[in-house]
Amino acid sequence: MKNNYSGFTLIETVLVFAAETFVIGLGVGVLFLVTETRIKESRGDSVRLAASRLADQFRTDLHAATQTSLENNSLRLTLPNNEEIVYSVEPAELPQQPILRRNKNQDNNKIATETYTLPDHSIAWFVQDKNSGLVAFNIWVQPVDRRDQILLPMPDKENLNPFTHEIADKNKIGIDPRYAANWRTIIGKINKK
Repeated sequence: MKNNYSGFTLIETVLVFAAETFVIGLGVGVLFLVTETRIKESRGDSVRLAASRLADQFRTDLHAATQTSLENNSLRLTLPNNEEIVYSVEPAELPQQPILRRNKNQDNNKIATETYTLPDHSIAWFVQDKNSGLVAFNIWVQPVDRRDQILLPMPDKENLNPFTHEIADKNKIGIDPRYAANWRTIIGKINKK
């Protein structure tokens, strides 16, 4: 006997729905990964742009300074005309992403504030060489895995020479290539008058 009904069986319909669900799920997953990657790239671009602006501003401020002092996580620059610039490293609102704040004061009144975003999972500090007038702003970016576990711990700050990028660690002095990509330094010189 010949079947005169044309159409799909229930099994065929379920298989088509299952295949469509799989394809849509795969597409959503790919879209999520692409979006996540774009967000990370965008944040990286803004951090690189901020670092470039910061390097120019930091060197200009140091050159104009007549005196410097380090206090905790901040650098205080004394300028002519009763002006003062204070750079301070502070934790940010976003987790694991510190910021550098630049406050310009005149006659003990704040007249300008700038904020620079530092890379994720970074540690920042200032170092000054009083003899040469050099001041360094160091940024150590800790490499982490996808679960935010630190892959390569930072050596003690006392073992790091920011002016030569040499690391004195475990009785060995020199530049360690494992650390080279993680360490950024902005160096400027004060204008002694």
